[in-house]
Amino acid sequence: MTDRELIWEYANGNLDTFHVFYGRYKDALYTFLHNRCREEAGDLFQETFVRFIDAAAQREVTNPKAYLFQIALNLIRNLGRKAKVVSLSAEFDLPEPENEEEPVNEAALKESLVELAQEKPLFYDVLHLHIFGKMTFEEIGKLKEMSKDTIASRYRYAIHYLRNILQNNFLETREVENV
Repeated sequence: MTDRELIWEYANGNLDTFHVFYGRYKDALYTFLHNRCREEAGDLFQETFVRFIDAAAQREVTNPKAYLFQIALNLIRNLGRKAKVVSLSAEFDLPEPENEEEPVNEAALKESLVELAQEKPLFYDVLHLHIFGKMTFEEIGKLKEMSKDTIASRYRYAIHYLRNILQNNFLETREVENV
């Protein structure tokens, strides 16, 4: 069954179909939340599904996966507005910047991701949904109401922006070491 069919069945009283939907997305959703806000991930995970269930009972959800992740993203943004702090994952696989002699260290990557989130939140959202949410560009496009080409472009810009940040940080570190 498709996600839409599962949620329609659930809204019409078949509770077992929600368990199937839950099983499909629980790991991806928790990973998505955990990578954005480690300490609050469990609470936000539960709140996301509660809000999703409420919405599914009240109206037809045309793209359940995208709707689920949009709820999670909104909860993260609300949390960020209150705390003004964004936790980022230590586990992020990026291609190494060109001409770099040493691998990127974890601290530099975290700083770069924080800078990307602050400076280019639209790029960061796409990058995060694609990598941690394991969503395709097409799914993200539906979620953001944009074409998949626009989403792919933002993803490429995000990677390019991160490379530039990492290279600049690397060069600054080298200059300090040489002084």
